Amino acid sequence: MPIWPFQRSRADIDAARLLTAVTAASRRSDLFGAGRVPDTLEGRFEFMTLNASLALVRLRDDPGLAPLSQAFTDQLFRQFDAGLREEGVGDTSVPKRMRTMAAAFYGRLSAYAAALGNRDQAALAAAIGRNILGAESHAFAPALAALALATTERQAQAPVDALFAPESWSATAE
Repeated sequence: MPIWPFQRSRADIDAARLLTAVTAASRRSDLFGAGRVPDTLEGRFEFMTLNASLALVRLRDDPGLAPLSQAFTDQLFRQFDAGLREEGVGDTSVPKRMRTMAAAFYGRLSAYAAALGNRDQAALAAAIGRNILGAESHAFAPALAALALATTERQAQAPVDALFAPESWSATAE
């Protein structure tokens, strides 16, 4: 007999699977380095934010997926918290840093969702350039925007379970 009588909800289980897929997509080494996403803690946070935004945009399309969306967001922020602690951020500084990260995350989610919803590659490239690459007119921004749009379109056509598969996130950036 288990000591803890509660089972994880389906949303929590699926959110963990989705977080694993989003994390793997956000660690693609071919997208980091010179002239691409900076291989820094900030660059990795920004790219994770972009991929998490793609997942949340897809989940928002179906109101029945609200529990999964919330569970995914909760687990994502627990992962951000753990990442800060692993980097040596002190316990007293973590809450302030998390508030800053949450504000940045939701601002980016709003900008990305608006551009994706309008299929506006130029606006998406500008937001990606500004947020991820540090310059609105960065040369790699259009390629990342095209990758994000292609991923969004592919995921919109597939059942939600496809979000858990690596192939759902495997488009290439030119």
